[in-house]
Order: sequence, then C-alpha cells, then structure tokens
Amino acid sequence: MVQLSICLPTRNRQSYCIETIKALAASESRGFEVIVADNSDDPGPLDAFLNKQLKDGRFRLIPPAPAVLPMVNNWERAVEQTEGRWITVIGDDDFVDPRLSELTRLFEVKYRDADAISWECMTFQWPDNRPAPTLARIPLASGASILSKQALADQLYRWSERKRHPGVGVGIYHGAIKRSLMERVKQSYGGRYFEHPNVDWESSCKVVSTARAIVHSQRPLSVLGACAASNSAATVSRETMGTRLATFETETTGGISLNQPFFPFRLAGSGASLCLSIATTTTWFCHTYGIDLAGFGANFAHAAMDECRYSHTREEYDAKVDCFARGFAAWEGGRWAAMFKPPAFAPPKTINQLSGVSDETLHVREAELGPTTPEEFYRFAEHVIMPMDNLLAGTKVFAL
Repeated sequence: MVQLSICLPTRNRQSYCIETIKALAASESRGFEVIVADNSDDPGPLDAFLNKQLKDGRFRLIPPAPAVLPMVNNWERAVEQTEGRWITVIGDDDFVDPRLSELTRLFEVKYRDADAISWECMTFQWPDNRPAPTLARIPLASGASILSKQALADQLYRWSERKRHPGVGVGIYHGAIKRSLMERVKQSYGGRYFEHPNVDWESSCKVVSTARAIVHSQRPLSVLGACAASNSAATVSRETMGTRLATFETETTGGISLNQPFFPFRLAGSGASLCLSIATTTTWFCHTYGIDLAGFGANFAHAAMDECRYSHTREEYDAKVDCFARGFAAWEGGRWAAMFKPPAFAPPKTINQLSGVSDETLHVREAELGPTTPEEFYRFAEHVIMPMDNLLAGTKVFAL
C-alpha cells in the first residue's frame, strides 16, 4: 500500500497547479501518490501536462465531470480515489513536503494510537497577490506531542479562545488523516467523507470528534499559498472576498446552504468575514450532530469583536459591525446581542512593514524575498528550521 496520498483538487488555476505538481514531482520519494482532481472548465492543460509531459506513475488525474462540481464533491471524489494509508489535501497553489510519508511511519511507531497528524504551516503570498505589504510566516519550533481532544473541542466547537477564529489546525486540509479514521468519519456522518461546502473546517470538526489520538508537529511541513485567483486572496481584499463568496454560493447550489436559520448571520455583502464563514460551519456541525455548544454564544460575541478589530478602513469596520449586529439581534431572540460591544475603530498604524521573530515565528517581508512559489519558499525556510532528516532521525537539536 502507498504510505501517503496527497489530494490536489483544482479549478481553473491550471498554471498554479502545474507549478505545485512540478514541486511534488521533484521529490525522489516513492512512498507517496498525488491525486489531481480537475474541476476546470478546460481539461486540456492538466491532461497535457500530466499524461503527455510529466508521465510520472505517482500522479493520477481525475478529469472534469460533465458539469462543474461543488468543491465538496470534488474533494469527495479525490479522496475516494486514494490508495494511501494516510491522506492529506492541499490547495493547488500550496505545497506539502512529500517526506511527510516517512514522518507518518515514524509517528505510527512513536504514537501508536494516533490516527490524525496536524502541524504548523508556513504562509506565502504568491507575487501576484500582494496588493499591500505582506509578511510570510515561518514557525520555528520543532517539537511534537499528543493534543488534548477536550481542549480542541472547546476551541473549535465553543470558541473558548474568543479569537476571530479558532486556533485549531486539525483536519485533512494541511493535515494527515489515517485511512481508518476517514472510513469512520464516512460511517458516522452522512455516508460521505465531506458534507459541508466549507470543507476544510468541516473536516476539522469531524476529526476532533472522531479521532482516537491527534499528534501535532510544531515543525512546519507545508506552505499555505495564496495566489490572486485563490479563495485565500479574500483575506487581503474585501472586493475579492465578495466575489469569491458569490461564486462559491452559486457553485454549491443544491447542497448544504452556508446560511442556516439557527445561526442567522449572513455571509453575503461587504460585512462578510472569515470569522463568520468558520462559525457557520462549526455551528452547522454541532447543531446537526448534537454537539454541546454551552458557552459558544458569549465566546462568539467576543470573537466577533476581535474580528472587528482587524479592519483596515472605516468602511470595512462599519460593514462588519453592521453584519454582526444584525445577526446577534436575530440569533436566539437577541440573547447575546448585548454582549457584542465592538471597540471603536482604530486604523492600523503599520501594516506588515517589519520582519522579525514573535512567538517562535519568523515573519519576513515578502517584497524582499527571492522565492516566487510556495515550494521555493519552503526550501528557503528550511535553512532556519529543524532539517527534515534530523526530525526523521529523532534528533532534538541542530546547529546552524
């Protein structure tokens, strides 16, 4: 059996996807496979590259269906085609180290009950997605440990951290899930691997609920890339956020709606935010599958206030406040409305101007960087983090 399956769902971003494929193909490891699930309007570019140019047996292409698939269905068919003992999903503008296949073997021995692996991620904006100064992120720590499922549940379902989004990076997206766990997820939740349109956070909810043990690596193993055509680009552009949400809603028609009556916050319009997108997913999961939500109302009011703090303009701030205020007024008869007291708008004084280290993370101004792809950035970052060979050998320290 293949040790690791890397799923690469893609839609109409063929040039980025081909760069990611090239980066993975450069690995000499034979312990992994890559499933490219093409959901593009034009099947030609990826077919020509994979079947006529690359011709690498580790890569398999699933061609587009007769009609465009919702993202959740494209992810579903990608995982269905995997043969690996462990499975991960990344975006077509991201990168994951194929040596993860070897790390899963090590963790299987060291943490025998572990059926899910999470890790810290580097972040990188492609050169075409820097409308304002941006900072790349390199986590510097290298330890590994079993996570508390209770703590994860409090953070993810009940938003106990009271931040603009839960600090939970557990799930199949930029995480590795054992096949046996994915099958338990399928048996326990709707007969599918994935149900909700917000697939990555839905996966986190199900993994936290179902996993036997989750091991977390502080050493980063992948790069969250964001090109101009990605959904992630919405985090640096309000206009892009609106466009992506409109397209997303159109292409998921017929599935589970992003807007649910038991959580009446609207994702349409200028007040939409990543905070709301995640909350609609976690509340859907808890409501659907009977997860205890005690404490969520008060915690989410604080999370909404935290989201409002991250506003670059007065217009953006006013739109967020209005969106949250309307939602709190309609939610559970306005039970939590009085707790939503957003701070006064304060424009950011400095936006991503300084490189430096904070909380064991190196932040680097991307305007100064030479790397132009997530894989190049990962190789650049490897000069300041624990070498993978040392990690696989169980070495605790390394010298520069």
